[in-house]
Amino acid sequence: MSLLQMSFAGGILILAVIVIRALAINMLPKKAFNALWWISVVRLMIPFSIPSAFSVYSLMGSHAPGNGSQTIRVLPIGASGQAIPLTSSVLNAANAVSTWTIVWAAGVLVCAVFFSLAYWKCWKEFQTSLPVGNDFTENWLCVHQQRRRISIRQSGRFSAPLTYGVIHPVILMPMSTKWENTDSLEYVLTHEYVHIRRFDSIRKLVLIVVLCVHWFNPLVWIMYVLANRDIELSCDEAVVRLFGENAKAAYARALISMEETRSGLAPLCNNFSKNGIEERIIAIMKIKRTTVFSFIMTGLIVAGTATMFATSANARPQQAESVGQGSGTEIVTKPDSIPQVDDSFGTFFKDGGRAAGADTEDIKTTVPVQSDDIYGAPVEKNSVLADDLSGDNIIYFDTEAERDEHFRALEANAEKGLDRYAGFEEMYAGIDTSAPVMYIVK
Repeated sequence: MSLLQMSFAGGILILAVIVIRALAINMLPKKAFNALWWISVVRLMIPFSIPSAFSVYSLMGSHAPGNGSQTIRVLPIGASGQAIPLTSSVLNAANAVSTWTIVWAAGVLVCAVFFSLAYWKCWKEFQTSLPVGNDFTENWLCVHQQRRRISIRQSGRFSAPLTYGVIHPVILMPMSTKWENTDSLEYVLTHEYVHIRRFDSIRKLVLIVVLCVHWFNPLVWIMYVLANRDIELSCDEAVVRLFGENAKAAYARALISMEETRSGLAPLCNNFSKNGIEERIIAIMKIKRTTVFSFIMTGLIVAGTATMFATSANARPQQAESVGQGSGTEIVTKPDSIPQVDDSFGTFFKDGGRAAGADTEDIKTTVPVQSDDIYGAPVEKNSVLADDLSGDNIIYFDTEAERDEHFRALEANAEKGLDRYAGFEEMYAGIDTSAPVMYIVK
């Protein structure tokens, strides 16, 4: 899959997650949305997909991006068997690809520099923070020990609590913190502690990387905003479940008391207060006890969404529409409903399933298609006899399946380094393989 195909497939999945989130934000555990966002991240970053009969692309009867209407580029070959120089259209296409690559790389660089400078600015401000030493914080740190040493500091440059650092995480409190209000502080510090335990700083870093790679896709920007919100909602839910449902009101009040407008951007930091404060308060008050039914429903929704939108359509035999001699090198697929079918290995025709000589008026003329040293040649209507065609170098097949299987065998021989016609010496007796060969399906 190309980057654009990956971005398109990921965008479809993001749209599905946005719809599910809008409908069930207060009905499902918040971890479900974190899982859906991470499935979206994987879909955006891996250059392949897994075919599935339950994919939305299969159900729609079309191919998923990257696995569907593939473009086959064939190097034109002259009658002498030598490759014809690339046409100007092909060179222009190559230049267009190069231009797109430069624009994309420039966008990635701009985004990376922007986020790096934002974090560097915050880091400089972090260095001005002061350590906090009181009985409450010391006791809290003793109870919440981790293999990674956690420290609590305070700064006058931030008006809301946040967490930064991965190896040595720091909980940064505003200078205006009321340390005597231990009940509210317990909720705040526990919220930040959940961020630390879940390595949410790394999650945010991954989201930034995906955003930089797919900066041209507006749906990825939406995902970045909503996924960060859902990280906070999930931590809120974890705090409520830890303290009990009776603590919902008190926790919501603590959240409101800490909510202040914080200037600047702090990427890779976990903020206690975010712009979605109203959404968080509503979500906190609507948290319900997890039941077996809700657990099963969550699993079905996550698994179903991943199966339908993160997979591709089942592969189907591809048919290619021919191009005229010297008219270019691009061959694209055509719908199965079109009777006349040409492929990149040779030329053949059919007349709606009847024998080739049944009605010469219905025979359709085909045009040359070339691939490596297998050629096709035009077939004129007036050259059709009862059951045969005039001329030399013609091989007949009763069905398209037989012809396709034959071409696959020839290609397999070439890939193995064997003579292309090895094993078919009898079939090609009397055939001049250095000249154009007509492959005809009766």
